[in-house]
Amino acid sequence: MVELSTINMIIKIYALAGFCVAAYAFYAETSLENDPDFKPLCDIRDYVNCSPAFQSPYAKGFGIVGYVFGEDVFFNVPNGLVGMIFYTVSFLLSFSNNEKIVNAQYYLAIASNASTVYLAIVLAFVVGELCLVCLTTYVINAVSLLCVSSKRCRLTRNRNGCKTKGD
Repeated sequence: MVELSTINMIIKIYALAGFCVAAYAFYAETSLENDPDFKPLCDIRDYVNCSPAFQSPYAKGFGIVGYVFGEDVFFNVPNGLVGMIFYTVSFLLSFSNNEKIVNAQYYLAIASNASTVYLAIVLAFVVGELCLVCLTTYVINAVSLLCVSSKRCRLTRNRNGCKTKGD
């Protein structure tokens, strides 16, 4: 059985990796806005190309905030910035084994995975490109949910329907 300290370390590692990927996405998106000649490192083939994703209307506010509230509203920020905030919060929450804090971390991980599914659908069917930065974020979010779910199960000891070995 994996110890809570190990799970917390894995959460910290994925949060740091996620922060770095989100920071690069934020950097690439803002660079593309300011310099049309900028070429992100993830633009490696015609069909493996991050620029269209970073330049799409879905790259800020998940494509929803600007549509509902207008493009100039202060909270219509790049998704990379939202990711940086999420991974920072996730990192900080991983220092606690308090059940309420772990539940908050769990619901944040569910929300991040819901946004992952939404953005993956947009990437596949609207943007139509293969974005390595996006795919990396999706994998990190999936790992985050698995780790936080495991942590939550260890702490709640079957009260939330978690199975233990031998059940």
